[in-house]
Amino acid sequence: MKDEQLAREVRDAVAKLNEVLARAARHNLAVTLRTTAHQTTGGVEQVVVETKIFRQL
Repeated sequence: MKDEQLAREVRDAVAKLNEVLARAARHNLAVTLRTTAHQTTGGVEQVVVETKIFRQL
């Protein structure tokens, strides 16, 4: 996979995430994202996103 293709996929994924978060907000859902970094056995840092979703009253 070329760098340009991978960069495009990341940008597209972030754009879709932003779109879905906006839709969730319009439906009174609060979304909290938290990132953590883990080191793989190969020594490469891997970022993990954890999600919590709440219903706003």
